[in-house]
Amino acid sequence: MTDFELIRSKRRSLELRVLEDGTVQVRAPQRAPVRMVQTFVDSRRQWIADQQQRQASRPRQRWLDGEVLAWRGDRLQLDVSEGRTRVGISGCYLSVRVTQPEDEMVVRSAVEGWMRRQAKGVFEDSIERQFGWFAAQGFARPTLRIKKMRTRWGSLSARGYINLNMALLHYPPLALDYVVMHELCHLKHMDHGPGFHGLMDARMPDWRQRKALLEQPLFQP
Repeated sequence: MTDFELIRSKRRSLELRVLEDGTVQVRAPQRAPVRMVQTFVDSRRQWIADQQQRQASRPRQRWLDGEVLAWRGDRLQLDVSEGRTRVGISGCYLSVRVTQPEDEMVVRSAVEGWMRRQAKGVFEDSIERQFGWFAAQGFARPTLRIKKMRTRWGSLSARGYINLNMALLHYPPLALDYVVMHELCHLKHMDHGPGFHGLMDARMPDWRQRKALLEQPLFQP
């Protein structure tokens, strides 16, 4: 029997997730019987084991001087020193000045704050470059929201938001553009049926190769 964390909501179906620490999480309808949820989890036992092994094998990001940060398909070496908080790229280094340079949480907070500021311009640019065709079809441009998401690269809400995972900054720009195009195609097709895939093929013929970039191992902060 597989242990899991159960989260109930107003959703209609069961959703299974394996978090970074290996925890199994199930999102279920409010009245779904626990026995039914347990049966569902047990039926996915092999998939859960594969995902837990994958999570365990991923190298974790360290936030110390000399460590490496994956950045837009490249690698930056952290140059951490004491000083007034400031973060910026200098050649192949990410210069990080913080009041407590030996405290990884302090360094992480400073770098992630900098990443979020970078993400706004980078993500807006990708949306702008790819939205023209959708605008011509009469669709309103969705509003960007930058998030830290455990299991998704992006999502499009019915309320007009395009949510993008800040971790996309670790991957090549081609991968970011794929995720943006994927979500924009949901303006026309909310599911992942033949219509959606046909539109993806038409708007971005190499989307499968771009998607594969997101499956490459990177340090995950």
